[in-house]
Amino acid sequence: MQPLLRLHLPFRPRLAPPPACVAPDPGPDAVVLPTDGSPLALRVRRPVRLRVHGGRAWITRDGWPDDHWLEPGQTLDLPVSPSWFGWRILASGEGASLVTLKAEALA
Repeated sequence: MQPLLRLHLPFRPRLAPPPACVAPDPGPDAVVLPTDGSPLALRVRRPVRLRVHGGRAWITRDGWPDDHWLEPGQTLDLPVSPSWFGWRILASGEGASLVTLKAEALA
């Protein structure tokens, strides 16, 4: 089972054209964030450490008051979720740089 599951929002207006290039496939445990800064809704179903590659990322957990700004190389630990469904997070990249979130097993 993939640790990061992309959730499809019921409505997403297209305010800007799609990016001119698409990043190479980051692998099953990573997600490339949109270069236009629009947020992605993700579900994290097991304890993971999110590591940021390539740019600055904004991450927030549904139902939590805190937001996290992570620089390249920084991590955010998401322990066992109190819900059976896992954590629901929103993540977006800052600026036009390609930002990749990689999920690593939390030991």
